[in-house]
Amino acid sequence: MFVPTPPPPEKWPPGIEFGVLTTMSFQVPVPKYVDKALVDLSLRRARAGVEFHDYAKFVGKVRAKAPWAELWIVFPDAYCNATETRRNYEKFKKLASLVSPPKKYVYVAQEFAPDLPEDADVVALPARRQCYTNCSREPDVCISRIIAYVRNHVQGRRWIHLLGPSLRVLRAVHHLADSFDTASYRRAVDKELKQMMGGKWQATKDVMEVFLFRWLEKANLLEKRSMLDEPNRHDSFR
Repeated sequence: MFVPTPPPPEKWPPGIEFGVLTTMSFQVPVPKYVDKALVDLSLRRARAGVEFHDYAKFVGKVRAKAPWAELWIVFPDAYCNATETRRNYEKFKKLASLVSPPKKYVYVAQEFAPDLPEDADVVALPARRQCYTNCSREPDVCISRIIAYVRNHVQGRRWIHLLGPSLRVLRAVHHLADSFDTASYRRAVDKELKQMMGGKWQATKDVMEVFLFRWLEKANLLEKRSMLDEPNRHDSFR
């Protein structure tokens, strides 16, 4: 899984490998202890549009600062437009080819269109917002689309990545995916975390790992543990 603040390897739960998520809107460094980085525009920039050369420069900057990391380059997609997304893929490919390896090409399957580029290494499925469907508010709709698409078009043939899945969507379909990314854990997912933060929802740097692991609990990817047994400590998961 890809997150903006991956914990060091000695804290990784069994069966979970972390990479870093860095976007043009929220640029973070690639820690030397991770070997994969998902490089993306961000949903906001994808919807607003961005110059390919600006994005290519950002990808190049990440490569220059992290030559050891395998870059998963999310190609620019056109929000809720499968045809334009495919055109963007072909246009951006020349710029992406200039990025030195190791790297993977990530194609966003907008509108869950079955026409996929043959040279795309990873197929990314929108899992937080699907066109005009908010997956937090209508998770069953999003879940059914993902399940149908995976089973009918990509299962067993492509690496499947979930883009920013909501918790309910991830709980239902994580077994169908090979990877996912999220930054949602930086906001408290329950009252216990809010209580720990003195009534605030947003995580601070010193409790980021606590928030991350609680988010994984809520996604049913980590066994539940209490973080408030020792109220003055934030390292219950270490």
